[in-house]
Amino acid sequence: MGASKGTGSAKAFADRPRITHNALPITLFFSLSHTENTNNRNGRLNAMTEQDMAFYQAWKELLDWMRGYAEDREGVIFEKEADFPDYVYRMERPFDLPTIIMSASLSDRRGQPVLMVNASPRHAVFKEVILHPFESHTYRKLTLGGDGHGLVEGKREFTEDRFVALADSLFKVHA
Repeated sequence: MGASKGTGSAKAFADRPRITHNALPITLFFSLSHTENTNNRNGRLNAMTEQDMAFYQAWKELLDWMRGYAEDREGVIFEKEADFPDYVYRMERPFDLPTIIMSASLSDRRGQPVLMVNASPRHAVFKEVILHPFESHTYRKLTLGGDGHGLVEGKREFTEDRFVALADSLFKVHA
């Protein structure tokens, strides 16, 4: 009884037309457009929102402040620490963020970091910038301002003057 059932299944399988590997069409498993170049947790492609783009533009502005701070002060070095993962693994996809830098630091002349900063990667639900004084248990969390421009700490706007004051105080303590 079981043998005849198995034989029938084998016969049905054997009667199917055979396709050789030469006859198989080439299948493109995924394609990416210029605006859809990252995966969310479900494996689907996401487009950059205007709010996300504004966040990364504000992040780039903070990096520019850091570069300017290092250029204006002797013994301060701006160092890139890490690139965004979707830049590293972009393959042939275009990269549409305003900067490739995900993490950077201001260091002293010996290369010892004094202030570490990093931005959330694109796939993070809550986008934030973390300012972390090196060898400290405290940190500051910045998010995109309610108006969609610049970074804020809570409700206070994080300006270049506030950044310079923070960096000056950290380098003073570090000295």
